[in-house]
Amino acid sequence: MLNLLDGVFNLELQQNDIEKIYRLGSWSEGNYRPLLVSFKNLDMKEDIMSNVRNLKNPIEKFRGIGISQDLPPKERKEIKRILDDSKQRHIADCDEDVENFRFIVVGKGDRRRVIKIKKTIPSSTNQSKPPSTDPPALTAV
Repeated sequence: MLNLLDGVFNLELQQNDIEKIYRLGSWSEGNYRPLLVSFKNLDMKEDIMSNVRNLKNPIEKFRGIGISQDLPPKERKEIKRILDDSKQRHIADCDEDVENFRFIVVGKGDRRRVIKIKKTIPSSTNQSKPPSTDPPALTAV
């Protein structure tokens, strides 16, 4: 974990900067399980979450790792509601298919908003990729 944060985010963390770290789910052979990581300092989490884009070009040994926030159920429901509302408005107002867009919630609290990104259509010459065997996302708390 410390190697990932140093190698990808250039953060010098000490073992005592992490409050707790443990695996989620039950073990089964051949499956990866996400880690739940809690930091003592909220600023450290914010630094990591604001630089998640650094994972797009990671060091080879960290390829396939994702980071996402662990949100409480009430907040997840609110985000889902906001996304569904935005998709319904798109369907009502636009001629283009909603499947051609990616809807993302950004911001926090009252400053949340949805951004709409047009998906790129892969050319027909590209071969389809096999299913990913990459490890699942890392969840930051």
